[in-house]
Amino acid sequence: MSLVGQRAAVVSLGTSCQTARHISLNVKLLRDRLDPTMELRSLPFDWSLTPAGAASRWLRGQVRVPQTRAELLPAQRPFWARHGVWLWHDPVDDAAAFAALQDRLRRRWDRMLALRALERRVFIVSNTQNNLNRVRDSAPQPMDFRLPGQRMRDLAAAVAAVFGPDGNSLLFVAYAHRITPDAREAGFRLAILEPDDSDHDGDADQWRAVLERHVTAEV
Repeated sequence: MSLVGQRAAVVSLGTSCQTARHISLNVKLLRDRLDPTMELRSLPFDWSLTPAGAASRWLRGQVRVPQTRAELLPAQRPFWARHGVWLWHDPVDDAAAFAALQDRLRRRWDRMLALRALERRVFIVSNTQNNLNRVRDSAPQPMDFRLPGQRMRDLAAAVAAVFGPDGNSLLFVAYAHRITPDAREAGFRLAILEPDDSDHDGDADQWRAVLERHVTAEV
């Protein structure tokens, strides 16, 4: 989930569900620091597998919702080849399920685009989910969860193109082995976590510390 209020929002931009999970686990902290009116809401990137390059394409894309089931590659879960987004928690076993997926994504995108009206938007991207290598190896088309500096800059440019140049900030949460050296000089807040032993949940203490440092800087 992401957090949306009357003045500010904290938004997951992927690359996996771990980002949305730790926003959800730190609601009080984020409300206290940014906007007490914020509530948990579902936005498009919350429960999808969306590498940073795919997130840039999806943000900038004129088509943000699959138009036909044929656009989804055969896989255990629906994989949208147009943008390289794996809609992991949205099974589409039949036409009715696909129509429901379309409706969910339209509502989520309507909420997402409404964030343009807010004073402040904090976008968070993480690649610290431990099962991402298995995801990459089983994907029906290539997925790259690394964060090179250029990919970070491309994502920031896509955010600015959609939401305007003001009021945005980005936080990248990564493992050291999933960035390239230039990521540290890309000009964004970058938090490097130590690997934990969970499959996908992540380390709650490390995440809380990162969010506390970041939102303190936002005030």
